[in-house]
Amino acid sequence: MSADELGSLFTLLAPHLVAVALCAARLLPVSFLCPLLGGQSAPTTVRLALVLALGMSVHWGGGVNAPVEVHSPFQLAALVGKELVFGTVIGLVAALPFDAARMGGRFIDLFRGTSAEAALPLAGTRESATGDGLYQLLVALAVTGGAFPIVLGAIWKGFAVVKLGAFAPTGDLAVQVAALAGVAMATGLAVGAPIAGLGLAVDCLLGLVARAAPGMNLQETSAPLRIVGGGAVLWLAVGLLCERLLSLVTDAGRHLEAIFAGVAS
Repeated sequence: MSADELGSLFTLLAPHLVAVALCAARLLPVSFLCPLLGGQSAPTTVRLALVLALGMSVHWGGGVNAPVEVHSPFQLAALVGKELVFGTVIGLVAALPFDAARMGGRFIDLFRGTSAEAALPLAGTRESATGDGLYQLLVALAVTGGAFPIVLGAIWKGFAVVKLGAFAPTGDLAVQVAALAGVAMATGLAVGAPIAGLGLAVDCLLGLVARAAPGMNLQETSAPLRIVGGGAVLWLAVGLLCERLLSLVTDAGRHLEAIFAGVAS
């Protein structure tokens, strides 16, 4: 193949390569932040391959093309930077429900006193057992239920609403994302509130008993009661907790569509 033929081939493929690169740049932060597209538990090679495959499918299957012709590497770098920032916003919003589940689990273990670090001191981990359990359970329920198509469909609609390279960060967008982060934090605290209330009630009850009967040794009773009682309440309420967290995942699709509409307007 001659140099002229190679130049003609590159000129023919250049718009497609740019479009795939921009689509992949938008999806890359989402795959690293949101567990529905891999998250932190998936290997890096798997996430990169998934991003490349999804970027090609969005371009060739969805007809998403680059907005303008790219004439220099600096122009391409600027467009890729825009898409990376926008993808980070999308990934943060899509991952907030799962962060709320992990936050609620850590809040529960904080009051129960059964964190993985305390239970397994030789494991060398600071991860909360309940937090990781709720996180993985929510991922499984979202993927096997109807929440995953809603979130994925909202991300796909974003390519039609917000064209490649058209994103411009604004103060309203930052306020909107911060408000959604506050909702996720409040949900995480609400998930752990019943167990926290039980732990405080146990401490209060034992304090009153110790005050009424000073001769009784109740120092080693508080921790087992919090662990057993908190575990029982968590076992009874896990269905309600997952239902509330799943509704947050479903709402994430609606929030993404609102963000796309605000950016495009």
